[in-house]
Amino acid sequence: MYNKIRKYIEMNMSRPRFEHSLSTALICVELCSKFGLDEQKGRIAGIAHDISREIIVDDKLLKQIEDNYFISSDEKLNHVLLHGRIGAAFLRDKFNLTDNNILQAVRWHTTGHPDMGQLGQVLFSADYIEPGRKYMTSSLRDSIMELDLNEMTLRVLNDRTAYLRDNGYRIAESSIQLFDKLTKFGRIINI
Repeated sequence: MYNKIRKYIEMNMSRPRFEHSLSTALICVELCSKFGLDEQKGRIAGIAHDISREIIVDDKLLKQIEDNYFISSDEKLNHVLLHGRIGAAFLRDKFNLTDNNILQAVRWHTTGHPDMGQLGQVLFSADYIEPGRKYMTSSLRDSIMELDLNEMTLRVLNDRTAYLRDNGYRIAESSIQLFDKLTKFGRIINI
């Protein structure tokens, strides 16, 4: 499955997006190993997470989502927020991918969601800390990777929402719900 998806991405996406996906897959494998999760599932989620990032969203694509979650007003206004959900539907339809852990991880890697599961948390974090990100230094990545899974997810979520707020963007409702879930059962870390 990984090789089919990798080949599709290499042939159909820009070189920078392909390299980002490869790098994210490597970080996913590393984090899955650390947290005792299935490394192959992490590898597939990492390579596949942006599979629909470079496509133009139209009504036909929106109808294919069919994931039992409503499309928010923010997603309707900013289609880039939908690329994970569209990607999950694409993986299901084109590659017959049925593993719900991988589909949920891909579905929610952009905004986060309380239903994304541990593999989703790994992908959410790996997408943010992969070495190709211009803002990511090795020391910052190392400090984030030292955290446990919930703390890591919360740290990435805090960093992402701070960036959005500082730049005048709204925070997705699913991000707020994820924050509430993580802080309800864990501890809030000072960043």
